[in-house]
Amino acid sequence: MVLFIAIILMSSVIAGVVIGFGEKIFSETKNDAQENVPSVKGIVNLVVLEIFTLGANDEIHIVFELPYIEHSVGDDAVSWVIMCHPTGTNNMRFDEGDFTLATDLDGDGLTALPLVEFEPAVTYRMIMQLNDCDLDDVDSASLVLVVDKGRTQEWQMNIGTAPYQGQDLN
Repeated sequence: MVLFIAIILMSSVIAGVVIGFGEKIFSETKNDAQENVPSVKGIVNLVVLEIFTLGANDEIHIVFELPYIEHSVGDDAVSWVIMCHPTGTNNMRFDEGDFTLATDLDGDGLTALPLVEFEPAVTYRMIMQLNDCDLDDVDSASLVLVVDKGRTQEWQMNIGTAPYQGQDLN
């Protein structure tokens, strides 16, 4: 009889510990849900990607939008890198920058306007100025866009053997 009472007491203590542990797990899950951090969903939609000028310093014209962001994103939170592989070498060259010179479609894409944030589903334009990549002398090139510290996308640019002003790179 004493053994039976000891087993019942031990079972009730174990059940209490298991119930307390389960309650703690579910209460922490509730706290995590209340502290949810909104996501950016920073996917860039390229409308136009073309050669703007060729010469000493090549320029690429980009028209883009951020259709899936949930809140506005600062123009310095979006950056770009163009990686090019010059003809006849095993080296890569890089040009990079941010989108602080981006304008709305009425702007020239080269002047920092009062635009400091990108809004969802609004179309913008910018001229990317290249210093190290010479589009006349590359085998291949790609554009990498980085949104809000790490959301990246890459596009292969179809430059071909004889690039020209206005050439579509999409």
